[in-house]
Amino acid sequence: MKKRILPVLLTVVMLCLMITGCTGTGANQEGNTSGESSTDTSSNTGTAGGDKILRISQSSGGEIDPGVITDFTSCMAVVNLYDSLVYPDMDNNPAASAAKEWSVTDNGLEWTFILNEGIKFHDGSELEASDVVFSANRLMTMGEGFAYLFKDYLEKTEAVDTYTVKFTLKQPFAPFLSILPRLYILNEEAVMANLSDGSYGDFGDYGKAYLAENDAGSGAYALKEMKVQDRIIMNKFDDYFTGWEENAPETVEIIMNTEAATIRTMMENGQLEISDQWQTDEAYSALDKINGVDVGSFSNGQMFYLMLNTRKAPTDDVHIRRALAYLIDYAQVCNTLFPGYIKAGSVVPAGVVGYTDAYNEYDYNLDKAKEELSLSAYADSLDSVTLDLAWIADVPDEEKLALLIQATAQQIGLNVNVVKVPWATHVDNVAQIDSTPNAVTCFVSSDYSEAGAMLYQRFHSDTAGTWQQTEWLQDTALDVKIKQALTTTDEEERIALYEELQKEALENCWGIAVSEQAEKHAYYDYVAFPAMERAAEGKSVSTAMGYNFLFRTFKINK
Repeated sequence: MKKRILPVLLTVVMLCLMITGCTGTGANQEGNTSGESSTDTSSNTGTAGGDKILRISQSSGGEIDPGVITDFTSCMAVVNLYDSLVYPDMDNNPAASAAKEWSVTDNGLEWTFILNEGIKFHDGSELEASDVVFSANRLMTMGEGFAYLFKDYLEKTEAVDTYTVKFTLKQPFAPFLSILPRLYILNEEAVMANLSDGSYGDFGDYGKAYLAENDAGSGAYALKEMKVQDRIIMNKFDDYFTGWEENAPETVEIIMNTEAATIRTMMENGQLEISDQWQTDEAYSALDKINGVDVGSFSNGQMFYLMLNTRKAPTDDVHIRRALAYLIDYAQVCNTLFPGYIKAGSVVPAGVVGYTDAYNEYDYNLDKAKEELSLSAYADSLDSVTLDLAWIADVPDEEKLALLIQATAQQIGLNVNVVKVPWATHVDNVAQIDSTPNAVTCFVSSDYSEAGAMLYQRFHSDTAGTWQQTEWLQDTALDVKIKQALTTTDEEERIALYEELQKEALENCWGIAVSEQAEKHAYYDYVAFPAMERAAEGKSVSTAMGYNFLFRTFKINK
């Protein structure tokens, strides 16, 4: 066990907005279009990277404390600053990272991992089993970010010896290996040397103030600078334990701005290598005309949802919810509004363990929508009923779906009021049932590659009142079914339970899975972008948020 250095008080405080890329998990939505970012488009802002600099735009709100993050921008940063025991490869299989091998007991309650020796943190000290224990205990004690994945299952974490760590579970949890990429390994000594006053006893603030603007990781990149709500700058860590491929980026900047005019100017001036995925189709067309810039896309398992508040009139009525599902012109959404998107086959993304499209019965059908309205408790009072549909201002394209639903609803006598809501306001609104809109457009990404991940994120009581679930289901019987599926170790039985839950979600129309996102980016042709290359070859890419942006796998070929 490492000897702890006495804590030193700091006075750094940061308040960040939690934005997802829808996302998700999640989070994982969406971008800043206010134009208020301090992004400088007048000159090349790169640091020591020279020609091997990679700059990518992303949504605002990015944080770098592994214990609190859930949104897309934060995940993109943290998977490069920190290592985990395993990580999801492009085929969505757990691959060795800080751990070189692992085993599990027959009862599924004890998982043992053997670490690679000689892994260095960015301060030069060695990563050991005690650091994994510290990181797990910190995540569980704080209970923020991705702690929800572990809280019901992880009993204790212990260092067996310097390079061996053992997890003991309260009950079997079949996807345990799949959630471990969300346990990022912190340098215990660095964190303990930088504690501020806080509510965690001897651990003070558990290093939250320090980790808001500093990294304590062993990842392929070390933090150069954190500018809150502006940019995250990372430099290549030369001592990274896996080594480096030729032409990998030496400096990476995540620039938190998605405003279309700014992004276009930066790309035209050679100040941005890759755009964010939240641009409109019109903006991508303009970017595609820039000399040397290509536009491509890949399926990332991110779902585009119309979430429905089941506790607020009139969407408390299942027939109103079903009518909405029949009002959506899915072909127009995927072919015209969002070219490249694919109609969702279920409430979970295609390709994950347990996915089935056997219960995808909703399609655009005004006659069925009218029939459902006639069966609702509001059938005789539709003139006095108004349904509020919110779209997230940070992603302008979402308005297209909202207006399409509004126009179609008018044809059958259903009043839909379309409301534009900034992401931060939406996150606050959905914390209470009454302030949660009847319907809201939102992107959600699965936190790991099993159907149970999305089913839990979207429908379990634990997530009610968060951006991931505005349905407010709070159904104890449903919670039991979801947990039963997650704790069933026999894969065939677990898949059967997942399929039954997908059927139930369809029948009750808790929320409407509209489509799967085609994650689209504009990027310079001298950038080797692994996810794009695999998509061009018809291969899969990772569905775990952030892991398609392991920048050590990118190349700057100029």
